[in-house]
Amino acid sequence: MNYWNYLTRFILTIAAITVITTAVPAEEWDSTAVEQKAMRAEETVRNAYKVLWDFKLEFDLADTIRDPDHTGVIGVKFSPITTTLGYPEAKLLSTKPGWAGWLVRQLASSKIWEGAKVAVTMSGSFPALNIAVFAALQEFNVDVKCISSVGASSWGANEPGLSWPELERILKEEGALRFGSGAVTLGGTADKGREMSDYGYEMEMKAVKRSLLPLIKPTSLRDAIKKRIRFYGHPEDYFCYINIGGGQASLGGGAKIRYNRGGWYFEPLPVKGNPDGVMDKFLKAGVPCLNLLFLEKLDLQERITER
Repeated sequence: MNYWNYLTRFILTIAAITVITTAVPAEEWDSTAVEQKAMRAEETVRNAYKVLWDFKLEFDLADTIRDPDHTGVIGVKFSPITTTLGYPEAKLLSTKPGWAGWLVRQLASSKIWEGAKVAVTMSGSFPALNIAVFAALQEFNVDVKCISSVGASSWGANEPGLSWPELERILKEEGALRFGSGAVTLGGTADKGREMSDYGYEMEMKAVKRSLLPLIKPTSLRDAIKKRIRFYGHPEDYFCYINIGGGQASLGGGAKIRYNRGGWYFEPLPVKGNPDGVMDKFLKAGVPCLNLLFLEKLDLQERITER
């Protein structure tokens, strides 16, 4: 091998090593710094609750029976924008600020780095977890691409005029959150709000308009998944994917919920969805996925709210 061929190969090898080491940096976070971030994230959640509770008080919408901790994120049993039945116990559990601290510790132990890309799917069913996820991600200054839904299950962000995209706008305008969604969907079956009456659909469309966010409007579940992936871009470019709630487009279609536990997933499931959802696409690309669902079991396993 002559000198110039050797030099060219050497330069290309060094360049390849540089790409590998800079594309996926592994950040070692100091434990003290992590705990400080966790405390700040939990305080962000409490401050967000105060903003929303004060907003409800101002418009005589506060209910201390449904929302004993004055969080402002507990909705009603049923409304025109309710998609499915939900459980009040799970919604109340989700309001504990400790979820934000736990998320900070999870991300730090996974060696997230500043500027990493994180994809998020948010459901109106768990507005408290939405706040916790944004509060945790803000602590790491990451690049977030998020899609959220208007529709919500019982006791979630299902009050008319107080859907999640509308609550999110209030929190951003009041400075309680820096991060926010980049697009919204109607939610529900096939991301089309099929469960809605004509009146409910009209209310959802008004909520989209008030959110000031672009609407992803699919023609079918497969189209919803395709359009969500188009919004995110290449899954392999992301550090992780976070799913909140039981959205069909995120977790995939079919008669049975395949992602039947909360927590991290690292491998594609052996049973295919009908069709596979967004989370399946990320897992197939080798991207870790955090599923925030089945909260009672996850809390019992991780002791999240005991701290």
